Order: sequence, then C-alpha cells, then structure tokens
Amino acid sequence: MLDQLIVSAPSRLHFGLFSVGKNVKRRFGGAGLMIDQARTEIEITQSSHFEILPHRDALSCQKAVAAWFDSLKVPLKNDFSIDQLKQLPLKISINATPPRHSGFGSGTQLALAAAFAVNSFFELPVPPPEEIAVSIGRGKRSAIGSHGFFKGGFLVDRGKLSTDLLAPLDFQVDFPQNWRIVTMIPQNGSGLSGNQELDAFSKLPQTTQRERQQMIDIVRNQVLPGLLKTDLDTFGEGIFEFGRKSGMMFSQIQKGPYYGAEAESLVNEIRGLGIRGVGQSSWGPCIFAVLKNDCEADDLITWLELNHEAPLSINKCRADNQGVRTVQTNRAQR
Repeated sequence: MLDQLIVSAPSRLHFGLFSVGKNVKRRFGGAGLMIDQARTEIEITQSSHFEILPHRDALSCQKAVAAWFDSLKVPLKNDFSIDQLKQLPLKISINATPPRHSGFGSGTQLALAAAFAVNSFFELPVPPPEEIAVSIGRGKRSAIGSHGFFKGGFLVDRGKLSTDLLAPLDFQVDFPQNWRIVTMIPQNGSGLSGNQELDAFSKLPQTTQRERQQMIDIVRNQVLPGLLKTDLDTFGEGIFEFGRKSGMMFSQIQKGPYYGAEAESLVNEIRGLGIRGVGQSSWGPCIFAVLKNDCEADDLITWLELNHEAPLSINKCRADNQGVRTVQTNRAQR
C-alpha cells in the first residue's frame, strides 16, 4: 500500500454517435478526443479510516469507490483484512474536476479516476478497461471516455453488441500536438445527464443500418485521412459534417443539430471565419473548434471576446495523447 497517490485524468470531447436505437446490430459507437484541460485530479493519503473530503462531487466519488470495493472484496479481505468499505485506510481529496454536464465526460472521468486511484493505492493489478468501467457502471453507451481514460488521443468506438460489456475500441491514434482546441461554454444552461438523458434516448427515432454506415463512412473517408495526413481542412470538414449529422439524430430533443439556438449560432459564427473543425461535444453546451496552432487559437479567442455578445467560458487546450497519469510515494521512496 502506498503512502500518497495523485491521479490526473484528461477530459473527453465526444464528436458524435454512429447510431441510436435498437434497429442496428452494433449500437451507439462514435468518435472522440481526450484533451489536456480541464482535468480530473484525485489525491489519496493513508488515514485511520475511509474518508472523502467535502466536494460537490464527493457523493459520485463515493459511489464509484463503493462499486470498486464490491468488485474486489475477496483480494482486499485476503491481502489486507478489509471486508467493509469504512475500513479502507485512506482519505480522498478531489482536487479538480471539469464543469459538470457540459460535454467533457466529467462523470466517467471522475468515476474511473476514483476507482483507478484506490486500486493503484493498494498496488493491485489494473483491471482491463471493460472490467473497471463496467464494475462502476460506466460505458453503457459510448466507450470513448472509458478507453480514452487509459489511452488518450483520438479514438473511434466500434459500437456495442448486446453481448459486449463495453464497446470495443476500433481505432486510436495520437492527435497532432501542434493543433489546438478552443472550448466555449455558454454561462447559462447545461447538457442532459442521468434520468433526463435516459428519457431522451428512449424517445429518439431509430437509426437505420444505412444511416449508421453513412456516419462510419464520414469518419473513414474524411476524418481519419485528414488526421493521419495532418490535413486540418479535411479533418475539420469531416468532424463538422459528422457532428452535425449526429446532432440531427437528437433534433427531436435539441430542436436542431446543436443544443439550442445559441449553440447553433456560435457554430455558424466560427464557421463564417473560415474555421472548418467546429462542433458540439456530446449534449453540450460545450462548443469546440480545432485550430492549427497557438496563434490561430489566440486569434479566435480574441475575436470571440470582442464580437460574441453572450458571455462564454473560453479555454485553449491541446490533445492529451497519454491518458491517466499518476504520482505516487511510499515509505521506501522517502
């Protein structure tokens, strides 16, 4: 067992799904990217009893640790004589989390970070992504955040068969380090989550196999070639088209391809500047734009600050091609 451990996980942008509904063999699927900000950071230190310091996400963290504990009761009892959650000799501090319900996959990253951190604190073997994600109730639809937590980079989720615990990873590649991503979040409103999200999915029209294949073809013929050739125009146009078509699957809920008129207006404004790679992450309200370098990203931020009327929370970041990071100490290292 370690003395102290810090786990830091990237955020996730979700560019869109291949399908919704049950009329296709593989459900959901899609593409996404791990970004280096905002991060989820969990710190664990030894303690006389199990404790999570006060934080807005403390309950979610506790649920993830409890689910992890239930899946590993046998080795914990055999190796550490622990058979109740309250006996875990550790204190958890949630040092940082992304904005909730904004398109960053914050729930998945927090749950995975908490389970991974406690697992690592006891120096237990790291379970494969499908085991740890399923054990804490994540990856029921998209698997981008679960695979991206461990691998980073740009990812394509194949979609989930009825027999899959977690949708398999179809493709993963490092994202160009010189490209920049600008994220923009309107200060009012948030995307759907929890029961609201479940209810929304139950009301969506069913995607056909042909429509699903069209989505896959955009990724295969535009997005990936643009990415692999570091051709931002091709990649950007592909991501825009993919995200817009995916968004139309949710138009019954969103009233359009994006989550509200303000989001659609913002996308159109940025596209009007000649920037191709613009879209909404998941349910939003986060809108993202992909730029060639720092200079272009800074120019967009300046333009938005001067010209966009509604207040925005704006951040510049880059891709995270590594995934989860850890810093650990034990007595032998002191």
